[in-house]
Amino acid sequence: MNIHLLSGFLGSGKTTAIQSACHILQESGREVAVITNDQGIKLVDADLFRHLGIPGRQVMNGCFCCNYPVLDNQIQSLMESGSPDVIFAESVGSCTDIIATVLKPLRLYRPGARVTLSVFADALLLHMLLVEGNVLFEEAVNYIYFKQLEESTILIINKVDLLESVRLHDLKNALTAKYGNKTLLYQNSKDYGSARQWINALNEMPFTAADSLEMDYDLYGEGEACLAWLDQEIEIESDGKTANRVAVDLMMNIHHKITNHQYPIGHLKFLLNGKEKVSFTSNAVAGEQAFKIAPAESATVLLNARVQTGPAELSKLVEESIREAKEEPGTRIRICSVSAFQPGYPKPTHRLA
Repeated sequence: MNIHLLSGFLGSGKTTAIQSACHILQESGREVAVITNDQGIKLVDADLFRHLGIPGRQVMNGCFCCNYPVLDNQIQSLMESGSPDVIFAESVGSCTDIIATVLKPLRLYRPGARVTLSVFADALLLHMLLVEGNVLFEEAVNYIYFKQLEESTILIINKVDLLESVRLHDLKNALTAKYGNKTLLYQNSKDYGSARQWINALNEMPFTAADSLEMDYDLYGEGEACLAWLDQEIEIESDGKTANRVAVDLMMNIHHKITNHQYPIGHLKFLLNGKEKVSFTSNAVAGEQAFKIAPAESATVLLNARVQTGPAELSKLVEESIREAKEEPGTRIRICSVSAFQPGYPKPTHRLA
């Protein structure tokens, strides 16, 4: 069995890559499964994989490293339910030190599995940081970001289709200079031909000992605490069958308010009616943006926001957006669940040097 761990910052496109890889592998007759991971308990991506019919499990309320026994139990559950050939395990986007806390323990306690690690990075964000020298996040958040890149063997520079050729050329030069000892893959994960190169690289990756990072866990914990987590389930009802339009307007308004306040976005994900996803980052919009707004008396929205601000500030903006959406005549909105918090200090179950 292959267990492919994915690391990389929030909004780097890990979920889209998994979705494409699963499709490619299923077409070739392979059995696949996915394990999603988050500090919260209600994930857009988990619901999306469920809608796509891809077998999956979740590790919630903390990262893989701090919930290692849960991760191991979920792997065992997938093996007992269907014996997948390939399991993709996507770690929280604010998590790093995966080699010491997840990869090495898996190789130790599951010697029959072939375990790999891929690190994803958004090409636009990389260009901003490496080429333009811009500062988007707090220093402690940047520490997490660059530690993720440092521990990569395969570094996937994702969403290259959103970067013009001249800027991509400059980025390639900067990455070769800084990370030339790594396998660098330039990828548009929505394109199956492009995603296939990643699958091939995973299959060809040699089973070698990986070096654990040197980590400042106080700075790591400070970086995680800079980010607010907000998960919310929303139901919309409309007398005029405009529920879907109200839902889309609500999503766009939430994004608009966050950007107007200049709060850096790790990722801002919405799932409409359990099947249509839209994602925002601070530098670009990804995912499905053009919804077919069919007449409907009801609609559901699942929101996952990971933003550099406080939970109270982020909650206030979402509450304002919902209050404005209620002004639509004949519209009723119900909050089914909400959770707003900052991640706690990372305390891994295992850490192997």
